[in-house]
Amino acid sequence: MGLLRVVHSTLYRHAGVVPTSWQVARLRPLDTPEQECLAFDLEISPEPTETSTRVDFFGNTQHGFGIRQLHTRLSVTATSTVRRRAPDLPAGSTTLATDVVVRATAAAVAEGEPRLEQFRHPTRLVPDLDATRALAPQTPDGPRMPIVEWIAAVGERFRREFAFDPTATAVSTPLAIFMQQRRGVCQDFAHAFIACARRHGLAAAYVSGYLLTRPPEGQLRLRGADAMHAWVAVHIPGHGWLDYDPTNTCFVDERYVVVARGRDYADVSPLRGFFRGGGTHTLFLGVTVDTLAEDG
Repeated sequence: MGLLRVVHSTLYRHAGVVPTSWQVARLRPLDTPEQECLAFDLEISPEPTETSTRVDFFGNTQHGFGIRQLHTRLSVTATSTVRRRAPDLPAGSTTLATDVVVRATAAAVAEGEPRLEQFRHPTRLVPDLDATRALAPQTPDGPRMPIVEWIAAVGERFRREFAFDPTATAVSTPLAIFMQQRRGVCQDFAHAFIACARRHGLAAAYVSGYLLTRPPEGQLRLRGADAMHAWVAVHIPGHGWLDYDPTNTCFVDERYVVVARGRDYADVSPLRGFFRGGGTHTLFLGVTVDTLAEDG
């Protein structure tokens, strides 16, 4: 077990005056079997005229707020304290085979799990592409591989064939472009992995959150230098969600903080809304993830 403190800051600066804005934030970490959100604070400036809190279809917390006063900047700072442990992995030798997981998933949906069904089909950001199907293990016994081994094998394909490049893509870059140029960021890696898993009948989710990073030895940790991260989760009936980070080729451990889970990035974007007026705006982001000592 460990405690993590996350500070996520967002600042919009507008070229002109904005009389009205409305935003929806998905910044509160989820409570899961592996993590507990002990404290959460959302600081907004200017002070909102109206606020709301709800849980969406996928179980994520949404904070809505409206500002009805003249302003030229909007600041949103989310501060979270999370108790986190490493998830339990299914035992490698006894894990259900991938084709068994596919059949069990279909059976679970047929027996009345509508949320799970949402994670089995293409979406606008995760379309059905032939290129993603080819990312699965290219062996005759691929479908019979234990699901943990199958996920790891797909991750190895990503390690060999894709390169992390923050200059190669933007939020709006289609998945097909990433598959062509083989370069991109964690959002692209997650969408491609999800597309592959769904092509094979698995229920796969996009996960947004944070990753505790450590500076090179001898260098000080820079405040606000971290970033929001993204990875995937594959649902295994009888076990639950199994999280995997295709960008870093590893299963998720106690360094990760889960914020939201959805079908793709559009379901979990950390801050989304509109501004009326104001002309162009400039966006500044900063994330810091630190460890905390347990009391006592």
